Amino acid sequence: MKSCSSVMLTTLAVVGLAGCNDDNPRPIAARSPAAIPDRPTSPPIKTVSWFIDHRGDLETILKECRDNPGLLAKTPDCTNANEARNRVTVQEMKDALK
Repeated sequence: MKSCSSVMLTTLAVVGLAGCNDDNPRPIAARSPAAIPDRPTSPPIKTVSWFIDHRGDLETILKECRDNPGLLAKTPDCTNANEARNRVTVQEMKDALK
């Protein structure tokens, strides 16, 4: 019984400490901004209505999002730009039917 308890205690200790190594550190984006010195702050996220009001910037962002979807597709600016494009398209279709 005593050896079974010590085996369980050792197993729990090994499992508990298994994640404590630093062989695979978190990516820089996951670290806190305070831990990264001299890192520029990111620009504010643009809203859907901002993109609707700034069509030239909308087209620029959409092109960037299409050129690198693996990195940018799920970013807030790409998501908002795609939604703005959808709303503009629907409005243009409604206007054409009048």
